[in-house]
Formats: sequence, structure tokens, C-alpha cells
Amino acid sequence: MKLIVSAITLVDLTNKEAKRIHFQSGKNLLTSDHNHLGKSVIMKSIFYTLGAEVFFPTPIKRINLLTFIDFSLDLHHYRVARLKNTYVLYCDSTFVGYYASAAAFEEKLSELFKLEINLVGKDEDGTIVRCPPAYYYMPYYVDQENGWAANSYSFDRMGQFDLGQRKNSYFFHLGALDRSYVEIAKRHKANSKQMSLLTKEIDKYRTVVDTLQAGLGETQMSFDSESLEKAIASRQIEIRRLLSEIAKVRTDLLEAEDQKIQLEYEKDVLSKYIKQKPPVPEASNNTTVECPRCGMVFAQAMTQQLEKIYLLESLHDDYTNLSEKLVLLERRISKYRSKFAAKQKTLADFENSLQSDREAYNAYLKSKATKQLLREYRDQIAADIAEIERLRSDNSGYNKQLAAYDKGRAVVNATYLGKLGTLFTGLDIPSDQIADYSEPGSALIASGAYGPRCKIAQILAFVETQRASAPNLITFPIVIDSPNVLEQDNEHLDSVIRTLLTWDKTDNQVIVASIQGKETAAELGNVNIISLSNPKNHLLSSTEYATYEAEISEIFTRF
Repeated sequence: MKLIVSAITLVDLTNKEAKRIHFQSGKNLLTSDHNHLGKSVIMKSIFYTLGAEVFFPTPIKRINLLTFIDFSLDLHHYRVARLKNTYVLYCDSTFVGYYASAAAFEEKLSELFKLEINLVGKDEDGTIVRCPPAYYYMPYYVDQENGWAANSYSFDRMGQFDLGQRKNSYFFHLGALDRSYVEIAKRHKANSKQMSLLTKEIDKYRTVVDTLQAGLGETQMSFDSESLEKAIASRQIEIRRLLSEIAKVRTDLLEAEDQKIQLEYEKDVLSKYIKQKPPVPEASNNTTVECPRCGMVFAQAMTQQLEKIYLLESLHDDYTNLSEKLVLLERRISKYRSKFAAKQKTLADFENSLQSDREAYNAYLKSKATKQLLREYRDQIAADIAEIERLRSDNSGYNKQLAAYDKGRAVVNATYLGKLGTLFTGLDIPSDQIADYSEPGSALIASGAYGPRCKIAQILAFVETQRASAPNLITFPIVIDSPNVLEQDNEHLDSVIRTLLTWDKTDNQVIVASIQGKETAAELGNVNIISLSNPKNHLLSSTEYATYEAEISEIFTRF
């Protein structure tokens, strides 16, 4: 299944200018007599419109750019339009949908391309994520400014994966890897990391256990732990009983002292009242009072005098009773104080006795705590060992699965290396320019002008291998911008262009942008030569906008 681009259209919505380039399904050469006519902008726009991020020059970034691309895939004709980070899709001239983000559009592309590339991100958890659209096109595209470097950076914003993960993405295209591989590899790596951490933890715990065990052996020799535990338990019971009794005696003592204070107060009040001189009543000879018992009649003055005598007698009786109660209460308080002092002395004796065995007691506590730590550490060591065994068992199964993937990867890579060697010969590249064991997407460390030719060889070897190893997977156009970098001489530059424009090992569409090579393309005869003749730094024109205005307007209404 191959994707063939038939046209790319660029539109400046603000200035109402446009440019459309048509391609044929075979070989295409985009050329011009001078630089700065827009060849690279057109090349960048192909995969940019399909969701990749590219290195647009500043003038293009400033305009309100709408791009749309027409391509055929699996007997259907599609049109994709991009405006900033939003997309619309048509199939066979029918509107399919609007996509508000590259992530949403990528889901549709995955369905359309029948390909899903999953890699492990750089975050701490190593989250497995579906790759952005650029990873579909990365093996097929070389950007003028950045694509010829040792590590190809033809697309922008690809730093979410490291170089190893990027290289793995090539093997998804070759059918050697899939999502299951990524999940298994992640689990295997996580298990291996966890086993390493657990092994270090076990070593740490064992060192602590040995140290504690040595100290425990010395401590246990200084006392009989069983007897000491019994003695401590008995003493603790006795101390709790003493504390309870002391608390009760103290409560009784406080209550008795409170009563004493109250009685002393009452006695003092009575004493003061008794000592007061009674007032002399005014004599009244006219008032008499009859005694209810004997019937005798008394004068009023005599009545008051008798009442005072009776009251005084009652007060003296109350005073005497209070004095007697105080005497009894003082005896009881004295008894409570003696009992409290005795209990305090007994408690002090226990404490003094305990102090004499303080060293043994502390040693006992230390021994008890050490034994508990030893039990905890040994339990943790046992748990860690069991967990390591479980992880090792899991990894054993993962190893078998990964070995199968590695075998498939090695077979595919052997095919790639064979084709790469043949291409090296055809492009006059010494075999030592790349390491003996190289893979698709490997970094290029080639000297001088060999570098661009090695990059071309890598791409062509990859598409050959893809056709041989996974012919049913989707393949994309080979898009090469400016192969004349790093001072290629005319002979080798002609060899590179001729190789690209005569490529017959696969049926991939080829689109090359180069200021040189027009004569070679014309000589070959089956190349679609696209010559740009617009003014410098002004690719778009109002005339072409007018030509395609109806299409542009219809597409714009979908955003």
C-alpha cells in the first residue's frame, strides 16, 4: 500500500495569494534557475500538511498559511487541509471531518494508514504513547537545513523521545516491532531496575542485621532475659498498685483537710459571736408575757433576758461539738499523712531498687528493640527475595518474547545491511564510512561529502527493506531536499540525482528538489520536471489564488 501525492497547494489567506504544484506518481524534480524561489517551502509543506512539524523560514511563519494536499491511497483519493494546528479531511471529494489538534488527526491517520507506532516517552514513568504523525514520514524525508546532520532532525518537535526510541520507530515500518514489543520491553526494563534496587536494599539490610546481631550477642551475656522480664512485669504491677493507693490516700487527705478548714471557720465565727456583749433592752413595764406551761405572767424585759440565756447556752454547746469534731479530724488527717508518707517511701524504695538494676534494665530494652528490628529486617529481606524471584520469573517469560522480536529485527537488519552495501558501491562510498553493524535510523558519522550520499543510501536501503520485509504496510513518497550539500562535486551530485530519478527497486514516488539536475532529468525522459520561475522570495501569486478561489473558500468554511 503506497501513498502517492498528486498536488500540494499553499495559500496566504490574508493577502489572497496561492501556489499549486502538481506531481506525477513516479519521479519528480523540483528545480529553478536561482535560489530563494520557494523549493524548500514546497518540500516542507508536503508532510507539514499531513501533520508533521517542520522548520519553516520566518517569512512563511508570519503569513496566515493554509495548505492542502491531494493524494491517493488504497484506491481512494484524499484531500487534507491544514490551518495552523487544525485539519480537515476529504475522501473521494466528500467531507469526512474536522480535527482540532494534531493528536486527534493522528488517530484518524493511524486508522487511514493502518499503522500505529508506539514508543516510550522520556517522563519518569516511561509512559507508552502513540507517536505524532512525523514518525510516519521520518524515514522518507530529508530536510534541507537539518536533515543532512549526523542524527536526522528533518522534523521539528521530536524531542519527546530519545534517539534509541526514534530508531525503534523505523522497525515498526519494517514489521519487526509493534505495540506489544514496547510494552514487554518496558516491563522487562522496569523489572530489571526494580530487581537492582531490591538487591541493593537486601545488601544494606544484611549489613545492618550483622551489626545488630553482633551487638545483641554481647548484650545478652549480661543478664538472664527471662528472669528479668518476670521481675520487670511483677514490679510494674506493684508500682501500678502503689500509685493507685497513693492517689486514694491523697484524695482522702485533701477531703479531710477541706473539712478541717470548714470546721475551723465555723468555730471561729461562733467564738466571735459568744464574746459579743448583748445590747441592753429598753425597760417596758407595760408589756407582760404569759408562760404557756405554768401560766405565770412575766414582764417583757424578763422574757428577753431568758431568750438570751437560752441562746448563749446553745452557742456554747455548738462550740464544744465543733471542738470535739476538730480533734477527731486532726487525728484522721495525721493518720492519712502517715499512710501517704509510708506509700511514698515504699514507691521510693522501688525506684531506688530499680535504679540499682538500671544498666540491666536498659540492656534489656535495647535487646528487646534490637530483636524487633532484626525480625523486621529479616522479614523485609525475605519479602525482597521473594519479589526478586517473582520479577525474575516474569522477566524469563519476557526474555523469550523479546528474543523472538530481536531475531525478527536481526533478520530485517541483515536484509537492510545487504542492500546498504550495494548502494554504497553504486554511490562510490567506501564501506568503512558506516560502522559494521548499522541499523535504519542510525547516526551517520561519515567524512566530508560522503555524508549526504550515505544518507541517500540509508533511505533507499530502508525502502527496499520495507518492500521485502513488510510489503503490505503503507509506504510514503521519498522526499529529498537539496542533495547538493557539503560540496558534492558535479560527478557525484549527478550520480546521486541519477540514482534517485532512476530508482526502480521499489515503486515509491520520488520527489527531489535541487537547483542542479535539470539536464539529467530531461535526459532520462520519464521525470516530471517542475521549474519555478516566480520572483525571489515570492512563491505565491494572486493569479493562482483566483484560479483556485472556489476550492479555497469551500475548504476554509470547514475550519
